[in-house]
Amino acid sequence: MRLFFIFLFFIFAPLSSLAAASSQSADFQEGKKNFLAGNYREADRFLSAAFRNDPANPDINFYLGLVLYELGDYEAALMAFERVLIADPNATRVKLEIARCHFRLGFRELARQYFREVLATKPPEAVWRNIEHYMTAIDEMEKRHLFSGSFSLGLSLDDNVYLSPVSDIVLGGIQLTGATAKPRDDEIFSTTTVINHVYRPNTPAYTWKTAFTNYNAFYETWHDLDVYYYEMKSGPVWKTDRFMWNNHGIIKHIDVEHDRYLDSLGLGSLLTVPLLPRMLITFGGQIEEKDNHSDPYLDATNININFNPVLTIGPNRISAYLFNEIENADDEVNSYDRIGWILSYERLMFLDTTIFAGIGAKTTEYDGENIFFLKKRNDTVQELKVGVSKLLWQSGKKRTNLSGQLSYTYLDSDSNISLYTYRKNLVSLGLTLGFF
Repeated sequence: MRLFFIFLFFIFAPLSSLAAASSQSADFQEGKKNFLAGNYREADRFLSAAFRNDPANPDINFYLGLVLYELGDYEAALMAFERVLIADPNATRVKLEIARCHFRLGFRELARQYFREVLATKPPEAVWRNIEHYMTAIDEMEKRHLFSGSFSLGLSLDDNVYLSPVSDIVLGGIQLTGATAKPRDDEIFSTTTVINHVYRPNTPAYTWKTAFTNYNAFYETWHDLDVYYYEMKSGPVWKTDRFMWNNHGIIKHIDVEHDRYLDSLGLGSLLTVPLLPRMLITFGGQIEEKDNHSDPYLDATNININFNPVLTIGPNRISAYLFNEIENADDEVNSYDRIGWILSYERLMFLDTTIFAGIGAKTTEYDGENIFFLKKRNDTVQELKVGVSKLLWQSGKKRTNLSGQLSYTYLDSDSNISLYTYRKNLVSLGLTLGFF
């Protein structure tokens, strides 16, 4: 009898091992297939099962590392790749993945060391070019002061520059007179300058960002609408793999036809969180104290909260912007509560061309009764925008570029007070020179 059990052991033990190996192979193949298809969560499930059965297998560890990297778990990915390197210390591809993990984790010197080891093996051109991009990025990350910005020239054709009402007859029979009584068209030449500065202290997760914006609009005929806008934002930014939190102070100054029009001071905050591999969500808030020099009754405290999800799928980018704005003015007839939304779509086409379109609406309810119309004002403005942009030129190192944009915007405002019911068509052409 004892010999019989020994016989059974030698017969079924190999079969049991074969079944386990078959199961492990099936998990590995299924995990690899899901990885190649971009189903990283499913790939993680199968490859983790295969790893538990054979933790020293280099193929399993390699693909498990690739999956964990795509899922953003860079520390676990690094450990998986290091297990492969123990089995094969000369595995060049594994050293490349280890370098990428160190880069993501902020260990720049270790990343640089492994990238150099890979370059020493004289890899294919596509690989060393990719490594050069990483090495350049590491050099940029080690700079304390970073500058970027843009300069734009624009030409617009506006068929209703004063937002004049659809009808010049109001209050049941009073006819409006003057330049604003009927829609007036004009050509508008504009310039926009944006300069960004980022200071990086020794702590990688924290930076200090300052942004300056200047916008000038010059009207061909109606010079009383000429605008000179200046804005400065500055404050700390806290960035990790899980979020980016930007807090800043705000200073604004606006002149209209060279006369001082508005000054404001404020505080703002933006929190950006990656929700999915292809989706970012930004929550924002801002408070401003406005000092209006043209009309003291327009002095106000303005509060704005907003929500901005962005989804990227291949060459397509879909975004939404939802906001609520409350303005408490010194005169309640100028105080309001505004809610609105904008839905935008962009698609990268051939030859560095991007098409875009957007629709939106905002509804504004004013707090005080208008003394001329004897009711509280209530407006709804709808907007449609379509356009195309194209990259016209780019420097060899891609640090400077020139792009052009052509767009059309239609605005339709309906109000319970006929004076504020208007239509507007705007065609804009622009050139932008960007640098970083």
